[in-house]
Amino acid sequence: MEKNYKILQIVDSLDIGGTERMSANIYNALTSSNIQNYLVVSRNIGPIYNFINEKDNVVFLNKKGVLDCFAFFKLFKLISKYRPSIIHAHQTSIYWAFILKSLIPGITVIWHDHWGFSDLLKDSDRKIIKFFSFLMDGVICVNDKIKDWNIQNLKINKKYIAYIPNFPLIQVDQKSHNEIPVILCLANIRDQKDHLNLIAACALLKDENIKFKLHLAGSLEDKEWVEKVKKKVTLLNLNNDVVFLGPVINISELLSKADVGVLSSVSEGLPVSLLEYGLAGLPVVCTDVGQCKEVLGNGEFGWVVPSKSPQELAIAIKEALSDKIVANKKAEGLNHNIIKNYGSTMFMEKYFSLLNKINNSDVQ
Repeated sequence: MEKNYKILQIVDSLDIGGTERMSANIYNALTSSNIQNYLVVSRNIGPIYNFINEKDNVVFLNKKGVLDCFAFFKLFKLISKYRPSIIHAHQTSIYWAFILKSLIPGITVIWHDHWGFSDLLKDSDRKIIKFFSFLMDGVICVNDKIKDWNIQNLKINKKYIAYIPNFPLIQVDQKSHNEIPVILCLANIRDQKDHLNLIAACALLKDENIKFKLHLAGSLEDKEWVEKVKKKVTLLNLNNDVVFLGPVINISELLSKADVGVLSSVSEGLPVSLLEYGLAGLPVVCTDVGQCKEVLGNGEFGWVVPSKSPQELAIAIKEALSDKIVANKKAEGLNHNIIKNYGSTMFMEKYFSLLNKINNSDVQ
């Protein structure tokens, strides 16, 4: 059944980010399974382009703005020629999918909802999406909170709204040894990721004479927030302990050089970086947001702490660095959990199960 589908994904960019990485992961997984598919990128090429294995069916629209008719015509021309059976729209790309559905009623539109602020999501949010949701045929949600919101607010049969976890798709390099432990935070520097919380926790570690290097890997485009984080680093005398790496292409190498993976967010969907930490065999410390606690087995496979609590974050990082036996046990458990429950095979099974369910309902 899967071979009969022709899938066209639409994503806004291939900049560093979880949504963008998932669009590339899905494209790679579909391509390796010999399933016909395209990846259409509305705006920027971005570093994630380097993760794509076969680039022949990656198309860039060079969209200049919301009302870029030339870019939309280019997309419509591609769809008219390729005739996909599925439009798989990531996050804000759903707006163009709504227009496409209006012009081509027979096409199936799937929305992939990656909303990173799921912990802050209210019923009153995303009014435009709610209004036009009757044009959707199915929704993929990256955590249970997002699924609940979609079920309660969208004009779509709840049978076609599914929680399908993200999956990592990286080759893990051989682990290197560090004289000074490296704490890695793989997250774009913006307010949602709450690096200020992590910096405050690291200051507490330094007060206890714990040696470390904190590597911050992610986009620096949010200049205002980056400046806040840098000022906090200087204020707490951490300039020699914190390294701003910016967007990193070789994630495997980055993971191999880390001793602990950390996320200090106030809200998440299901962060791909968390899955990559686990795949790389890192001990993980993470705030209790989004689907993170589930991934970490309610603390069995890592340390789960409340958001906005630098004291508890510092205690957990200290334990992950100092108690190697516990840290390795948790890391091994997380690695097995990722491989078993968050791999590409599991995603594809659930993905095509949803598509088949929708397709069979159309036939009936």
